Amino acid sequence: MDDTQRETLFLTIKAVIDGIIADKRENPKNTKRLNSFEGRINIGLHVEEDEIMWINLIAKDGEYTVGKDALEERDLELIADPEDLMFFCNGQFSVMHMMMKRNRFGERKLRFKGRAYGKLLALPKILVLDKK
Repeated sequence: MDDTQRETLFLTIKAVIDGIIADKRENPKNTKRLNSFEGRINIGLHVEEDEIMWINLIAKDGEYTVGKDALEERDLELIADPEDLMFFCNGQFSVMHMMMKRNRFGERKLRFKGRAYGKLLALPKILVLDKK
């Protein structure tokens, strides 16, 4: 994967995450959850058999920022195929589906590391679009 493709993928994922958070802010019942969630999460995008592109999501005081590269100090680390992550974010794939099924590389669709399982359970409330 060349630098242009990496940049395009990063901008796409960033736009998706920012769009979902902006959409959730429009609903007043999500305000408390969005403002109270705090965490530093590394998200690995499994783009090729032996290549993972890292991005990060930092949530603090109701502000969410998506950046490039992995964070040294993090609460949670997720690894997923970008296509599977998109299906997860739009609500087509559940957390259980992501944890139990395998991706195109033969790995679990969602792999995670870290001890912050509460953040893993809260993440779908932040990153998955609400059903309308």
